[in-house]
Amino acid sequence: MKYVLDHEGVGIDELAAHLGVRPRTLRARIARANRLADGLGRIEFRRSVAGYVAETEDEERLRAWCSPGSGMLKPVVPEDADGRVRYLVNDLLSRGGWVTIDDLSSVLFVSRTRISADLREVEKIIEPFGLTVVRRPRYGIRVEGPELARRLCLANLVVEERRDDLASGAIAELLDTVSGFVEEAVADAGLVINAFAYQNLLVHIAIALVRMREGCYVPMDASSLDQMQNTPELAAARVIAGRIGDELGQELPEEEVAYIAIHLAGKQMIVDALAADDAAPEAERLVITDEAWDVVSRMLEVVWDSFRFDFRGDLELRMNLARHVMPLAVRLQHRMKLKNPLLSEVKACYPLAYSLASESSVVLANRYGAALSEDEIGYIALSFALALERQKEAAPKKNILVVCASGAGSARLLEYRYRREFGSYLDKIVTCNASQVDEIDFRDIDYVFTTVPLGRALPVPVREVTYFLDEHEIAGVRELLAHNSPRGVLSLFDRELFFPHLVEKDKESVLCRLCAEVSARRAVSPRFEELVWERERRAATSFGNLVAMPHPLEAASEQIVICVGLLDESVVWDEYGHEVRAVFLIAVPQEADERTGSLFSALADLFVSREGMARLVGAQDWGTLIELVGEAACGSLKQSPEDVAAGGEAPEARGRDQRR
Repeated sequence: MKYVLDHEGVGIDELAAHLGVRPRTLRARIARANRLADGLGRIEFRRSVAGYVAETEDEERLRAWCSPGSGMLKPVVPEDADGRVRYLVNDLLSRGGWVTIDDLSSVLFVSRTRISADLREVEKIIEPFGLTVVRRPRYGIRVEGPELARRLCLANLVVEERRDDLASGAIAELLDTVSGFVEEAVADAGLVINAFAYQNLLVHIAIALVRMREGCYVPMDASSLDQMQNTPELAAARVIAGRIGDELGQELPEEEVAYIAIHLAGKQMIVDALAADDAAPEAERLVITDEAWDVVSRMLEVVWDSFRFDFRGDLELRMNLARHVMPLAVRLQHRMKLKNPLLSEVKACYPLAYSLASESSVVLANRYGAALSEDEIGYIALSFALALERQKEAAPKKNILVVCASGAGSARLLEYRYRREFGSYLDKIVTCNASQVDEIDFRDIDYVFTTVPLGRALPVPVREVTYFLDEHEIAGVRELLAHNSPRGVLSLFDRELFFPHLVEKDKESVLCRLCAEVSARRAVSPRFEELVWERERRAATSFGNLVAMPHPLEAASEQIVICVGLLDESVVWDEYGHEVRAVFLIAVPQEADERTGSLFSALADLFVSREGMARLVGAQDWGTLIELVGEAACGSLKQSPEDVAAGGEAPEARGRDQRR
């Protein structure tokens, strides 16, 4: 049986006036209250009384739940360690004064020892935002740091976790309230924000409103305010501030309006200027700043120096990166975080592009004083992925050997068939029967296609096919020929620079050993080892799948050098705890080498293959290395679904990252 509480109904206008909100806002709050009270009660509109009533089947329980301190406006007491850490972060960031560990222990129903352990995890979460937990005898603990950092950390937590689990009732309610007019203001200003960043923006605004109600404001110096003047972001922020005043009766000072504008600038996606209508008003077009153009130029120079990929003349890539750099610079300068829901897929599907983005991100970190997260690197990688695809002109034509069982007539027929089906991929076709294979010079042959089993190993990939190719076989051959030939890539590896079963116990020893081996055997710069270490200091070179690819900061050799070291026991490679057992020390020359692109493409595919890297570090022999590189070069090193889902990381690395 349902009970109606207290009254026969209240009209929407009366209830809205009582709460000091507009009817539309009231409806959003009612919907929010019904979600929170699911299973306890419900607010319903009854036409019979032209008003709202509250119904419940357990009046006593509902009244107890709604009473002060019941948890309606704060998170419920968590039951596990992760929940306690989130609770503590939320609590400490929200309070301004001191709190004792005993008080926290009694609230969370755990021991002081457990709270102390949880606080260590809290410190790991807040430290990247420039916040610290301060301890003071007889006072307790509190978080100290700028107001902006507190808000960014709170917002990151709300976005990371399920919103209803972490956001207080006040924040969750505000998210519903502000969403409508924020969307209108953004659209009217002509700003473009993707759905994920838009939800992130709402969280920042809601948290800002709650913090302002508690008397906590973001300071903003006069020069920063001046820089925001006459920008579409500030105009949109003023519209949002005006609506907040109308809807919620909360006036925002100019500094807080600018704070909203900063978030709008940091989350904006700028529309492709090259595709814009030439007749569009000048104000609606993108203007690339000199600073952004200079940063992109430096990024492309770093990619050239490290990988010998020359994108310096790629105008489309420059424009894509410059448009991305402008809002990214805002995020870096203000320590704003933007999650990338496609990160795992980007790392797995475009490993080479991700490597180029990671390498070039050092320029951004140096320019704006903050290292890029993997999420941000993933966004930059998309631009490089597009550029790499554009660089893939028709694959170099291949030379193939076709082996058949019978005489010259059938061989000529096979040659005609292959030329007709795959002519755009082929340069030279050599035919022979099985008994003549030993007489063939394979130095110019890329692949062998045979209609009979050969029963012996050949120095190039061999594929058995039927005499009359069916549609499935045609598709498979075409896919194989579309990839780069492994011949050029494999020629870059030298057994003299292959060192299995290394026993070094740390990164320093491994790099010193491999640098010494290279310097003793190849013509490299006298500063070779110094340049390798300088590159490592700027950003770690581990891929997260038991593999690292150290390299000099600049060209330091007369030819491409690949030194491979395999360890019996893994070593910790970076501050994130990534473990490494395979080290590919690579140097590229000043002069361009047409094989460089194929090399890094093959290595990128190998590095993210969990099965491939497991085979390599398990076998630790030269044949396995060459076999795996060859498979990667011709596109036959397949990734498992787990590789794609994990972005190429080994299970132990993913677990460690999740604990962080």
